[in-house]
Amino acid sequence: MNIRFIFLVWPLMLGSNALAHEFSGAHGTLLLDWKVPGISRVLSSGYGDSFGMEAWARKGLGMPVEIAGRQCIEGTYFLFDIDDEFMFDVDEMVDIEFLFARPQSAGFNISYDQNVIPENVRAINFPASEERWHSHLIRLERARFANRGESGTDFVITAPDGTWLGDPKEEHKVVLCDVKITRSHKTVLPKKFGKLQLTVVDGEQLSPVRIGLYDEADRMPLPTDNALTIRNYDDRTKQIFLRKTHPTVPPWPHDNRFFFYIDGRYDTDLPVGNYELVITKGPEYRRELISIQILEGETSVLEVELSRWSDMPALGWYSGDDHVHMTRTPADNEPISLIMRAEDVHITNLLQMGNPYDTNFNQYAFGRDGRYQKGKHTLVSGVEDPRTAVRGHTISMNIKEVFRPMDRYLRYDQIFAEYRKQGGLSGFAHVAGRLFNVERGLAIDVPLGAVDFVEILQDGVLETELWYDFLNLGFKLIPMAGSDFPYLSAPGGERNYVYVGGDYTVDGYYAALQEHRTFVTNGPILELSVNGEPMGSDMLVSSGDQLVVVAGASLNPDIEELDRLELIVHGDVVASVNLAAKDNSLTLRHTIRAGDGFWLAIRAYGIDQAVAHSAPVYINTGSGFENSTLVSDLARRMLGYLDDVAIAQPDVTEELEAWSVGENLESMFVQQRLHILERAEKARLVYARMLDRL
Repeated sequence: MNIRFIFLVWPLMLGSNALAHEFSGAHGTLLLDWKVPGISRVLSSGYGDSFGMEAWARKGLGMPVEIAGRQCIEGTYFLFDIDDEFMFDVDEMVDIEFLFARPQSAGFNISYDQNVIPENVRAINFPASEERWHSHLIRLERARFANRGESGTDFVITAPDGTWLGDPKEEHKVVLCDVKITRSHKTVLPKKFGKLQLTVVDGEQLSPVRIGLYDEADRMPLPTDNALTIRNYDDRTKQIFLRKTHPTVPPWPHDNRFFFYIDGRYDTDLPVGNYELVITKGPEYRRELISIQILEGETSVLEVELSRWSDMPALGWYSGDDHVHMTRTPADNEPISLIMRAEDVHITNLLQMGNPYDTNFNQYAFGRDGRYQKGKHTLVSGVEDPRTAVRGHTISMNIKEVFRPMDRYLRYDQIFAEYRKQGGLSGFAHVAGRLFNVERGLAIDVPLGAVDFVEILQDGVLETELWYDFLNLGFKLIPMAGSDFPYLSAPGGERNYVYVGGDYTVDGYYAALQEHRTFVTNGPILELSVNGEPMGSDMLVSSGDQLVVVAGASLNPDIEELDRLELIVHGDVVASVNLAAKDNSLTLRHTIRAGDGFWLAIRAYGIDQAVAHSAPVYINTGSGFENSTLVSDLARRMLGYLDDVAIAQPDVTEELEAWSVGENLESMFVQQRLHILERAEKARLVYARMLDRL
């Protein structure tokens, strides 16, 4: 964790007149000197996500201010830690009365630690008023306040435009001057307890797994010390929840989406009663749902043997999450590995995350010294860096050492070239979602051969438009998928499967990935061959040759039902099947007559949110595989993105770490802009030659 100390002078409530503040980590967390009865800590963050509130302080961190003689706090996003002696791990109604400075506050958003429901954002708009102060009472149902939010907090508020979707042109400010908390004291404290001793095995071996344990009121008892610790931003916590950040939620058989991890054993004291136990281990294992009764003074001993739905490694396929952020020292290796083994991810790309100011989620070593392997599950260091909203966020994986030249930070191509020399692969993150002006970076660097992959599946969303555009222009790009934990999905929520074949090695995994022997998925398993050649193949055929496509999709029925399997040629669906067999699989067989070259791929959908997409098979009859009917329009579209590059200026409000990167980014942009434009001009010539050929 990087910590920088900023010394500022604030008016204080307790008579002191100076205080050292610190902001730290990817959240930019800042401890404020603001005292309220019943609250032990008040914090501000530049970015955060607690109880469904995805906050983004685009215009600076919060700070204490004095308003008409009152000590207040002013800013975008505030987090409150209830004093544990006043209230901790309850289940009751709580009233909170806020006092705002009305001229500086138009309303607020609030979310809190609630039993059962992990996300509960409410938006409050204030009525028009000329008053100095505005008091607002809000009632929180089934409050828990068990320190389960960011930095161990219990409820959070933001300014009306202080969320991810807030208008960056607005003030992003609220001024809060008092908070009063009133308990209802309706929590029923358990008096009778029993014990649970749980063991989970895979064959004869203890198996790390994800579990949820819920009582008759749907509460999950707080995990004990023998639950695994998760590195969640700068927090070390025992539990996380499945986030709802897209229209559907990752499948989970309980409304309470909090869960935790165990190494295969778990012992706990529980209040007497009936419980539901959920055990999962990624998409290749069957889900276990078990009812448990805890009796007073007795120990319930439970051994669960996992059952496989599929065994992809036995077929030569190994899974990888290209995008995980967890700070790592050598002491963290085994704890992080246990988490990823619980999700059955074979290759975890742990990404040190940079920006023009500093780095977060730092890794202690790179290359072979940074690998940690247990059986066929490996942690590998990489970087999400360079990373700006000027040109997009990038990932480089399987690198030997970090290359972070500040005088060339915006020259993505030079950094990619260095990593390519090291044997690494580089590409663009967040192509799914099209975040941070990724179109600009792709339009510049893809035609000049610098980009290996694009991240097209993330946060449950498969987005292929940009990828298809470049494929149709004749450029090969590997499809990638990543959870972006802790920002988006749970670890392994989205993943690649890579066909390594015989003996598994980490180097073999990356070599196969470079050969495009892969598909991306959040559940469905894909099979594809063309005249017996697998996905990722380059096939040189003669015009008129017959090509037989054989494809299949299957899906663990504990996730959801398959809906359809599609064959894609040049981005268009040319064949589809949608009647799944009893084993939740689909098979497609289709014959194509080769004319001009083309690319083809398959994609599969479940009935709700499951999705998968293969790498293409590239068919060449002598003149490439591009879509000649679309090249003209697509080349002009890319030229339009380059026009955007020509007039682009850094906008700090688009940077995720807006509180820290502004001055550095603006300075380097001035110094490096000419080089960016020179690079863009070379890309422009490539597109121009395409138009000339037509």
